[in-house]
Amino acid sequence: MSALVIKAWKVSEEQPVDAQGNHIAITGREGGLVAWILSKVNIDPTTTIRVGSERLEFSSASLSGTQSRLIPLQGVCSTYYGYHKPWKTAAAISFLSLFLGISVMSSSFFGGLVLMLAGFGIAALIYFLNRTLTLGFIENSGVVNGIQFKRSVIENIDITQEQARQVCELMQKLIEAKEKRL
Repeated sequence: MSALVIKAWKVSEEQPVDAQGNHIAITGREGGLVAWILSKVNIDPTTTIRVGSERLEFSSASLSGTQSRLIPLQGVCSTYYGYHKPWKTAAAISFLSLFLGISVMSSSFFGGLVLMLAGFGIAALIYFLNRTLTLGFIENSGVVNGIQFKRSVIENIDITQEQARQVCELMQKLIEAKEKRL
């Protein structure tokens, strides 16, 4: 699965974030301008994780239909998160633009400088726009459910590694609270 852009990120330990009593509601959509336009007319393939005090819902909607998994909290054994920064790709583009810029500078100083600056700009964009956040959970049966997000430029939502950690810790608290009630 490719990384989705974050469409909505609602997390609250104190009170539910929606009418269904969920404390976590995270939604992602496919990236790009066309997907954003489709989302504005409610024709958007999305993936959603919702966590309440009783269960976890992992759903995926596409133009073909929807699929949802409703998992009781006592059926979840662990949660996980991760953060990937594409520094190697950005560094490779930077070095390539530096090499090409220096090569071009022998015939045109200004052309080489523009080439280097353009390459550094592209490398910076790739680094900042392609950082991905992975968030997921593992069921007692061993099924791994996860979702990868990247920054949404249009919705202007960027999630940090610390926010992902807070979601995992809240999911664990809800799971442990459910086990104590049983």
